[in-house]
Amino acid sequence: MGNVSTGREFAGMHHLELAFLDDVAPKYLSLARPPHGLKIRQWKNRSAVPLINKLHAGLSGLKRHQATVLDHKLVWLEGGNSEGTPVVLLHGFASNKENWLSLVPFLLKQHRLFVLDLPGWGESQFNANVPYGLDDQVTRVAAWIENHVPGKAHVVGNSVGGLVSALLAGRHPHLVQTLCLMNPAGGKGTDHTHFEAGLKEGRNPMIVESLAGAHTLMSLAIHNRAIALALAPVMAQDLINRRHVNRHLFHQMFVNAPNPNGPGMSATQAPTLIMWGKEDRLVHYTGAYTYQAIIPHADVLLFDGVGHLPMVEIPIRTAKALQEFWTA
Repeated sequence: MGNVSTGREFAGMHHLELAFLDDVAPKYLSLARPPHGLKIRQWKNRSAVPLINKLHAGLSGLKRHQATVLDHKLVWLEGGNSEGTPVVLLHGFASNKENWLSLVPFLLKQHRLFVLDLPGWGESQFNANVPYGLDDQVTRVAAWIENHVPGKAHVVGNSVGGLVSALLAGRHPHLVQTLCLMNPAGGKGTDHTHFEAGLKEGRNPMIVESLAGAHTLMSLAIHNRAIALALAPVMAQDLINRRHVNRHLFHQMFVNAPNPNGPGMSATQAPTLIMWGKEDRLVHYTGAYTYQAIIPHADVLLFDGVGHLPMVEIPIRTAKALQEFWTA
């Protein structure tokens, strides 16, 4: 971390950071169905998440909070040990803060948890008139942490939330005590999944149009078949309701790629753990080594028999790995 890097080294790192987007984005944008502007503007959030939160609050002690941060109303769950180090949990694409609820009980005793709905997702505000590129999302999350999370936090991000977390750590090091990237999106591995290959042909099962589509997505995200089958009907209504918004948000990530001239994830100084389920059918686990090349001091932990969402499939093992990392 103390070595001085040359401009050429930084340029090489930025190329590595953007390799997946550079490879996939042009092909996806030229072939995929474009977002429907009118349906995006007319969209209404009909999620059952508020009811889930009420039921869960009595079990976990997490409380719902909301505040306006920059150009968005943001919603998050907060609770745990008020004297503990803050932990920020950031979910992935087509998801919400509730993805972390299986993990939460195993972290509450020692830590203060802040479980955010990323801008545009879950109960947080979606605004059809503002950009949702990765740079925009990092700026919003950083402003939220600055205003609502006390002190440096252990930041944990899954999937696209992992990509946001890595950029956050590189650009706002004063906010991040440690960084955990859990099956993060955006790292171009030495191999690829069927999902990643399909994006180059304009296919995207993240955009769910039916119950069958929800089953397909859950089977890609979760290796444990029983969990995938159980979650598909629970998630289907929200995924279908959000399909036009999700298509728009996916396009936004590709249209508004990160600025290659600013600090990137390679500037990360915080201790970093890259955690990955080897049976991930969305983002190939060899991307872990791409991220490790970008953040050379990072450790890699691979889970056999686990998919894209370790915190859902193996919450106890995930919590144990996090606790060991945080106390090392």
